[in-house]
Amino acid sequence: MDCVRNLSRFLENEHEIHVDIIGVEDEFSAEDRGLWGNSSVHLLASRHAAFRYAPELSRKLSSLTPNLVHTHGIWTYLSVAAVRWSKSNGGVRPRPYVVSTHGMLDPWALHNSRWKKIMAGFAFERRHLENAACIHAINQAEAAAIRAFGLKNPVCVIPNGVEVGASNATNRTPPSAAHAASDRKVLLYLGRLHPKKGLSILLRGWKKAFKYEKDWILVIAGWDQGGHRRELEQLTRELKIADSVQFTGPLFGEARDTAYQNADAFVLPSLSEGQPLVVLEAWSHARPVLMTQECNLPEGFENGAAIRMSATVEGTAGALGKLFALEKSALEEMGRRGRDLVIGNFSWSHIASQMFAVYQWVLGRSAPPNCMLFD
Repeated sequence: MDCVRNLSRFLENEHEIHVDIIGVEDEFSAEDRGLWGNSSVHLLASRHAAFRYAPELSRKLSSLTPNLVHTHGIWTYLSVAAVRWSKSNGGVRPRPYVVSTHGMLDPWALHNSRWKKIMAGFAFERRHLENAACIHAINQAEAAAIRAFGLKNPVCVIPNGVEVGASNATNRTPPSAAHAASDRKVLLYLGRLHPKKGLSILLRGWKKAFKYEKDWILVIAGWDQGGHRRELEQLTRELKIADSVQFTGPLFGEARDTAYQNADAFVLPSLSEGQPLVVLEAWSHARPVLMTQECNLPEGFENGAAIRMSATVEGTAGALGKLFALEKSALEEMGRRGRDLVIGNFSWSHIASQMFAVYQWVLGRSAPPNCMLFD
């Protein structure tokens, strides 16, 4: 939801358009609600957690009378409601909507729960996608996945964004009370705990690499999904690395920022990603990154802001070994390169301007912007 909140705020502040955000109640934590400030957020009750079935969704869309709808994510009831809203125009031309797939058409994502998605595609999702005025991809890899799914719609390629605050490359405090007296460096993972994130591979690679380097700890922060945290904690005990691995639970707001500030490096060992906001956040805090190529941020490798790791135990151990061998000055230089990359390419102001240009084109008010792909 971070990307929706920030995009909406910059669209309202810099382009003077009103944005209504409609969400399902179980998508928002108490901490999330406090972050939306004065934004026009409408939370609807859901009768099915996975499908996000919210009976009031269609009625709410009609009552708000938007010129354009932008849906974020697929495979849920939101797709059904968006198509209904588009078609309910009294026989006049369908109302336009834009779809951000957020990596959900990538090969790994399609293979996960494959038969459910085949049935959902037949029942409603393919119609939702095929009737979109534009599909939003966050990079060229996602645009390719959209085409591979058989979609011929116009596609806009606009990356995720991140807020960039004051530089804090050297502003580090102890990671937790448990390690307050420790001088060990901190490698941070932050995100949901799900098999797709490759954390079991990371733990096995950590076991191999840690035999030769005792100056680091691995901090795993995030919310549990499907009981995967319990599996990871059990694996940590089996590998006998519990003294160098810490699970913190989910972090929000100031606690999330503090986690980045406390870290010496960030890791994302994912098997599949659209474009991970957490990597951009780590770079915005001037932290070096270890990540797989499946994170779809090749700019990080090209600009010396990240170490490439493969989603294998040996590849992970090798990448960790490269990280452990770096001096403090080299870590800080890698982090600075990441921060420069974010400032130049991933600021929300720049991204909101691109998305606004897409909206204007979809509504027939301007020529197509340069980010558009038509074949």
